[in-house]
Amino acid sequence: MSAPLTSLPPEENAELALSVERAYREAEVLDRLEALWALILAKCFVLQWAIDAYALPVRGLLYVWTLTFAMAVLATALYLRAHRLRLRLLPWRARVSSALLAGLLVGLGGLAYAHGARDLLPAGAAAAGACVLLGNAALVRAALLGGPEPLVGALLWWAAAWQAGRDAEGRALLWVGLGFLLAQALPGFARLARRRREQRV
Repeated sequence: MSAPLTSLPPEENAELALSVERAYREAEVLDRLEALWALILAKCFVLQWAIDAYALPVRGLLYVWTLTFAMAVLATALYLRAHRLRLRLLPWRARVSSALLAGLLVGLGGLAYAHGARDLLPAGAAAAGACVLLGNAALVRAALLGGPEPLVGALLWWAAAWQAGRDAEGRALLWVGLGFLLAQALPGFARLARRRREQRV
């Protein structure tokens, strides 16, 4: 009797094929979340800049940041639950990624504290430092993941840092927001599109 026609791999390789497909889908879900969160942060920074620049009668902390983050966290939890994934804030199995994420959070937190709480840094310098840190993180991701998108993101982050450092203090938040849009979100979506094309080939 001839074997039935099927697109599934042989039985001994089926488990390996399913594991590879599951790992690919998890990476795709997390990459999409990263790009979407970059869009969310870009929106928050640009709106906060507009509120400050045009003296809009809007409480940015409540209506821009708190509400946005509350809805985004809820949507992220539902999205991960729909895909049956657990969010790993610190992927301990990948030591380099863990060190990168922890160092980035500490560095950004230190800049925010130095500018907001201690008034040790002007807004432009704090924004430029944040963009440099995010650009360095993108460069490390380019070395780890490969592909041109993280490298392009690193270059755009450094360009945003240069602009934030030399521009007026009032536009510091604008450059950070543009960095999240142009250097983080768009390269992330480009990477997703490229991986989909590669999967179809």
